[in-house]
Parts: sequence; C-alpha cells; structure tokens
Amino acid sequence: MLTVFIEYKLDPEKRSHALRLLTSMAERMEAMGARQYRSMEGLDQPGLFVEAFDVETVQAYEAIKANRLADQDFCDCVSGGAAKLHVWAFRPAELG
Repeated sequence: MLTVFIEYKLDPEKRSHALRLLTSMAERMEAMGARQYRSMEGLDQPGLFVEAFDVETVQAYEAIKANRLADQDFCDCVSGGAAKLHVWAFRPAELG
C-alpha cells in the first residue's frame, strides 16, 4: 500500500473554477484505484492544497500521477501550472 500526496497552490483568480473541478475529484481518483481520497486546504496558508489517498500498486500511482499532470484544465488553475503540481508517493518505513 502506498500513500499519495498531491500538493499545489491555486491561482487566486482561478480558485472558484478549481474548486468546481475538485468536487468530482474523489470520484475520478477512485475510478483510477485511489482509496480514502481527501482534499485539504492549508489553515495557515489559504490557497495551498493537499490531496491524499492510498493506492495498492506503483502502477496505479504512476497512472494517477500521469493523469493529473496531463489534466490541463486543472493545472491551469495552479500557480505555476503543471510544474508546480507536486505528486509524491510514500510507503511504510521499515523501522527496525
């Protein structure tokens, strides 16, 4: 199991459009294999968003990452575009 984080800052002028796109994001991500999708906005940094969800495989992570980076409509709402849409996957640490 991998946990995926997507982080970005919205362009203030395109915030309302981005929020409309986010209303269907959970459904879109789940259709690609995401589980427990959630979207959060920074309390101390309004406009800074983090999406988090789990996936079963590296292949699912890579497919979702490619899909999100190619989503021009959403990336146009991100300050700096797709280059500033950060997608990271984490696996449980082996402590011991």
